[in-house]
Amino acid sequence: MTREPGALYLGFDLSTQQLKCLVIDQNLQLLHSESIEFDKDLSHYKTHKGVYLHDDGTVECPVAMWLEAIDLVFHRMQKHKHIDLGLVKAMSGSCQQHGSVYWTEKGPKLLPVLDANGCLKDQLFPEGFSRNVAPNWQDHSTSQECRKFEDSCGGPAQLAHITGSRAHHRFTGPQMMKIAKKEPETYAKTHKISLVSSFLASILSGQFTPLEEADACGMNLYDVAKRDYNENLMRNVDTDTDSLREKLGGSPIPAEEPRPVGTLSSYFSIKYGLNSQCQIFPFTGDNLATICSLPLQPNDVLVSLGTSTTILLVTDQYHPSPNYHLFLHPTIPKHYMGMICYCNGALARERIRDEMNANHDWEPFNEAVASDALDNDDEIACYFPLGEIVPSVPSSYRRAKFTRSADGNNVALKLVESFESVAHDAKNIVESQALSCRVRISPLLSKDCEDTNCKMSDSTVHFDCDNFPLSEYTKRPRKAFFVGGASKNDAIVERFARVLGATEGNYRLETPNSCALGGCYRALWSHLYYEKLTSAAFDQFLNRKFRWDTDVQSLRLTSERDWMHYNNKIHALSELEKTL
Repeated sequence: MTREPGALYLGFDLSTQQLKCLVIDQNLQLLHSESIEFDKDLSHYKTHKGVYLHDDGTVECPVAMWLEAIDLVFHRMQKHKHIDLGLVKAMSGSCQQHGSVYWTEKGPKLLPVLDANGCLKDQLFPEGFSRNVAPNWQDHSTSQECRKFEDSCGGPAQLAHITGSRAHHRFTGPQMMKIAKKEPETYAKTHKISLVSSFLASILSGQFTPLEEADACGMNLYDVAKRDYNENLMRNVDTDTDSLREKLGGSPIPAEEPRPVGTLSSYFSIKYGLNSQCQIFPFTGDNLATICSLPLQPNDVLVSLGTSTTILLVTDQYHPSPNYHLFLHPTIPKHYMGMICYCNGALARERIRDEMNANHDWEPFNEAVASDALDNDDEIACYFPLGEIVPSVPSSYRRAKFTRSADGNNVALKLVESFESVAHDAKNIVESQALSCRVRISPLLSKDCEDTNCKMSDSTVHFDCDNFPLSEYTKRPRKAFFVGGASKNDAIVERFARVLGATEGNYRLETPNSCALGGCYRALWSHLYYEKLTSAAFDQFLNRKFRWDTDVQSLRLTSERDWMHYNNKIHALSELEKTL
């Protein structure tokens, strides 16, 4: 790789509550971070946590606030002497997924002629937009539209097969359908529609930018396998599908090879002293940017242990399910990002912790989780204080003892009210959460991930929409990365790691800036690749450049107890979920 002396790269994250911008150099060193907090810095919009909430479940964000935030973040960065904005070679970033921005015919025409003596808001708002607010991912007002989307193609499983996800309130297709139906005058005035990611890229490049393909997968409109909009689903929004395609800017921008959507608008180079030749590369959604912030290669998994549990996986297997999401990968051709979201994470574990210790002390809980002497080999349980997404069931608790037949092909369950002690619940809840993750990622792992030393019976087990032989679950991820609040808990992380069985290591790290950092890394790699200063694919490039010695902690597991030990519980978990 050839260096460009003094080159800097910007990564943005336009999230629900703030606009963040990071600056890195070619060595991935973070040089500066700037944030605009909407409720605090732009309080005159009177948002609550960045949004307007309405009684009918509608949640929206003011577009003008975003325009002000863009000016304000550059204004603040301009004041820092240690950052020379004239050295910025490229920008990319992430934005909240599923939101949509509606332009009038005049809007895109205003972008190339912005006057640096004015500001974005005064020049673009309101005449540039047919709608003053953008739907937010927290919106829950599109139940009727979601049903229509699923019914129009044969149900949630078929919609997931086409678009990578079943219908969700927040997804852009149902949101657009609602606007077209309930605000026909607004829709008639709409000349172009952006996702929030392509909106920000359009502002920075000074020209209307088509959607980025990976982010377009979060619409319930895009046929992921065929890589084209689905005409039947588009008719839910507009019977004139050619008109809708035009509104969306035509075909989305593919990820095969990085190409800039344009160079930086002269508005920013004149007003803030930025490099006039700075390249703007496609922006994507926040979860998609997160996987670009880490050296995730095919068959690697990211486990976020927060209030909820979220699994992100890089895969070449298109195996959709109505219980999780598949998006095209934003940088690796012919690969996908799998995303599995569980409601019951930290909350469920904390309830058991508090049963063990009224002082909210984690030590008794952790001792139970870490104990190999505590024998729970014939126990299986599910702990769902909240209605769960995966599997899709209402709030429920199930505990069971089980026995396996001599040939391993059958499991007999006996439901019980309680185990020997709450310590058993502590160990079982962590193992059951990890085992659920393991069985759900197995169909998404490549065939070359199979552990040939692992012998399992061919009895069929059922999870979600899949009926597979147990041999399907001999696959193991390559690397596992743990983030989120509970990743600081050694007992929980080590037990998760032992159940998942990653073959090339387990890592723990903090990711406070993951979305913006993913934008930085994508900007750096895209620029170098486009200028032929590197020929490495993104995942290989980041693996070589990543600061493994400082930015992650390699976990040395305290026990040699093998991953195969948990094979015995897979069939039992399948049988237990049938009782929910």
